[in-house]
Amino acid sequence: MSEVSNRSVGRALEIVRLVAASSAPLGLKDIAESLGLPRSSTLTLLRALRDQDFISADDDGRYSIGLGCFEAGSAYARSMTPVKAAEDELRKLTASYNVTSHFAILEGTDVVYVAKQDPPNLGVRLASSIGARLPAIGTAVGKAQLAYVTIPTSLEPLSAEIIAELELTRARGYALDEGETAFGIRCIAAAVFSERGCIGAVGVSYLQQSDLDMTQLAASVLGVADATTARLGGRPANRGAA
Repeated sequence: MSEVSNRSVGRALEIVRLVAASSAPLGLKDIAESLGLPRSSTLTLLRALRDQDFISADDDGRYSIGLGCFEAGSAYARSMTPVKAAEDELRKLTASYNVTSHFAILEGTDVVYVAKQDPPNLGVRLASSIGARLPAIGTAVGKAQLAYVTIPTSLEPLSAEIIAELELTRARGYALDEGETAFGIRCIAAAVFSERGCIGAVGVSYLQQSDLDMTQLAASVLGVADATTARLGGRPANRGAA
């Protein structure tokens, strides 16, 4: 594909994103000025997008998102599962920090690990094998989810210490497990959301004696959780100061 063709495709996608983000139909002038494009080339691209149903035009010549975008988005939604959304991000996390990364879902009072990435030189056996089930209240991936869901009645009443920890998790966005699940192992986890709310958590596990910067690693875990959330069409939770 030529450079000119690449540029045209890029501009067409910019138009689609702009129109999709608008709460009201946009006119040719609005679109051209917002993107800094000539009106003539903008009109040409709009017509091409309209012919493929990615943009629709009303009788007043104003443009809104078309059925083609809905069909493409629906196909994406059908193919994107939580595990699939998380796997690429887990691989990046493991490659960047040489730590074990995983994705777990809450089931009752337990978490079930459904995806995992191990570094090539893993020297310690961890509890987070795929299919493993652990009490949610003692794991970082469990606490990350319990901070955003209705607490199972079988866990009530929570201790003041756990309540405070869940409040802290909501404030900073991530949960910690300081050797509760496995002695000497630190876990950091952050919740993942879809349009239905919290549906899982991504996390990492590594030796507490490691020289890894916990603050930096926690920020990366949050970034992975947000990227996975975005792939699932969710919205990250608001975070306050810890």
